[in-house]
Amino acid sequence: MDELKNKNNLLAFSYGSDSTALFYILEQNKIHFDLALVNYKLRKSADLEEQSAQILAQKYNKKIHIKHFKGIFSEQRAKDFRYDFFDNLMKDYDNLIIAHNLNDKFEWFLMQLSKGAGLCNLIDFTSNKTKNRYKIIKPLINVTKEEIITFLKDNNIFYFNDESNFDKKYKRNEIRLDFSNEFIKRYSSGVRKSFEFLEEDNKELLGSTIEFKKALVCTTFNGVLKAVKKFSYLLSLKQIIEIKQELNKNKQIQINTGKEKNICICLWDNHFYVFLKEDIKLTKKQKDKARLLKLPPLLRAIYFS
Repeated sequence: MDELKNKNNLLAFSYGSDSTALFYILEQNKIHFDLALVNYKLRKSADLEEQSAQILAQKYNKKIHIKHFKGIFSEQRAKDFRYDFFDNLMKDYDNLIIAHNLNDKFEWFLMQLSKGAGLCNLIDFTSNKTKNRYKIIKPLINVTKEEIITFLKDNNIFYFNDESNFDKKYKRNEIRLDFSNEFIKRYSSGVRKSFEFLEEDNKELLGSTIEFKKALVCTTFNGVLKAVKKFSYLLSLKQIIEIKQELNKNKQIQINTGKEKNICICLWDNHFYVFLKEDIKLTKKQKDKARLLKLPPLLRAIYFS
């Protein structure tokens, strides 16, 4: 909690069990924070939850930012919408606090395992990370869901139950209800320790990554996978294989993200460069220099920017 003290913090809040528990834990530790809530309008109680969050914020003298989801719902669209909302708000804050717990972390691990992911994506659900200008901090990442519910009951704290968490049409729910929750109940201490070891091993595999101008420069391919995720994009197993093949063959690849700008990855001078595509017209002198340096075409705009 020390890293949150004397900072401007924003708590991603839903009035579900996890974020509600974290709300009161932060209060107990005298951490200053405001709230951000997304109303997806999917549940019957969605508007009641929003109103209740406003009342709670007023009671504890918190500012609350609220946004309503629009468009056709999907898990990916909801995630993009949520983090775009957070990104805009974080201009005025230092830390974004998220109530992910050990069960969430293990669910992620199993979901990625089912897709054939590598170590980087298997354990990317870390406690803290830096995104753009701010830090994402997860104080409950090593706390089990069972421990959270016990805390709420012991302190007689009200929260809303999200009935959509029991709908198995979502893969995350299927994994949670059929596999991860029961496993965590039995083996939580071992899971915590395993994640500690895996994260230490992963640091060595990732190598170093530095920010150079508008690009992330990595010394290993595992670092590339991590860098791509910093641009809010998660690669599939098929894409990872394709990227490796293209980099070996052509030293560059462009990933269509479906957003305003695509992600480019280039291999040059034994380093991997990951960046958002930019169109910059080069002078004849720059083009000649690019050929001399054997710069991949996609990297030239960033190099001369």
